[in-house]
Amino acid sequence: MADFLANLIRLSEKAAHLARTIRSEHALFQLLVEEKTGTAKNKRFQQDFKTLADVLIQEMLKHELEKQFPSIRGHIHGEEDNTFTNLLGETITVQVQPTQQLTSDLLCTVLDGNEHAARLLAEAVHWDLTMETDKRLASFTEDIPVESLGIWIDPIDSTAEYIRGAEDETPTDDVFHHGLQCCTVLIGAFDRETGLPVMGVINQPFSHRDQQTHRWKSRHLWGICYNGSSCHSLMDTTDTPVTMTTGPSPDQSPASRIPSVVLSESESDDVKALLTKAGYKLCYANGAGYKMLCVIDRLVDAYLLTKSSTYKWDTCGPHAILTALGGGMVDLDATVKSVKGKTGEVDLEHLQLKYNNPDSGTTTWGNMGGLLAYWSPDMAGSVPRALWSSN
Repeated sequence: MADFLANLIRLSEKAAHLARTIRSEHALFQLLVEEKTGTAKNKRFQQDFKTLADVLIQEMLKHELEKQFPSIRGHIHGEEDNTFTNLLGETITVQVQPTQQLTSDLLCTVLDGNEHAARLLAEAVHWDLTMETDKRLASFTEDIPVESLGIWIDPIDSTAEYIRGAEDETPTDDVFHHGLQCCTVLIGAFDRETGLPVMGVINQPFSHRDQQTHRWKSRHLWGICYNGSSCHSLMDTTDTPVTMTTGPSPDQSPASRIPSVVLSESESDDVKALLTKAGYKLCYANGAGYKMLCVIDRLVDAYLLTKSSTYKWDTCGPHAILTALGGGMVDLDATVKSVKGKTGEVDLEHLQLKYNNPDSGTTTWGNMGGLLAYWSPDMAGSVPRALWSSN
């Protein structure tokens, strides 16, 4: 199982490299953007884009995982459909081919004969990246059958920020509101029987610049949780996997610190007012994956979203990491209902988001009840109680 997660980590770095390659070639980048329309468009945004970067990353991950782990074939799902329409009106299905030249030939068709652009992309897709396996992975000995897993991929979360490409944004309390830092690659694995997240990787392709080359560098975080045991990249290398508990460690919630919640600016004024009244500090950021990363990094205590505008591909990977850290991600509507008129601990186990079936009452893969992501279980009870009076 360490080998499987090590491959997810490696592929996240390949994805980050491909995303940076495309952004570094301005003329190439301008060729690759296609606006989403119809049912593919996210209703929260006036414009929603898919890029060939998204599609290529998704197809690259799918191609390599199915090649190395054939039992996962047919169970890898992603945000993007893999079709593009070129300027001649031809609809082309984008798939990674057996050789770099064949992939280049296919991409040349998508890009209206632009051989240079097609070659650059094919080189990045077929780049043979090798990485040392994280030593912390070797300490996780639970056996998880690969054939029991499903995969959700969001190849580039916050595509709008990726397209906008703001490079000099300044964070507030270490949280970026806009900018390339808000872009993430999200890969999650879930148990196909229970629907619970098992392992996840978040890669931030534009995390920071190299001080000497001034080129963007990435960072990745990972977590694995199964049968009550967990392991994650925030552990010291000398740590051993831990047995998950239902409460925070004693130093998680110092009384002197004001708890904070990260939101989208589009949240309603009523929700913002209720949280502020309850004593929460509000932060704002773009990108669902980035907001979850802020929770994982403990820059904030929770991420709240009342709308149904995230999907299983957004949340599966980050959810797995949060679970490995002792936190989680719950259906917000169901959690608010569960705390009405009640005191004491909330039964969080049955409120966690699931990934093997669409939410009840819908055929889409949206998180229809909104979500609350947290690293301390205390927040999973206190934040919904702050919203109770609005229902």
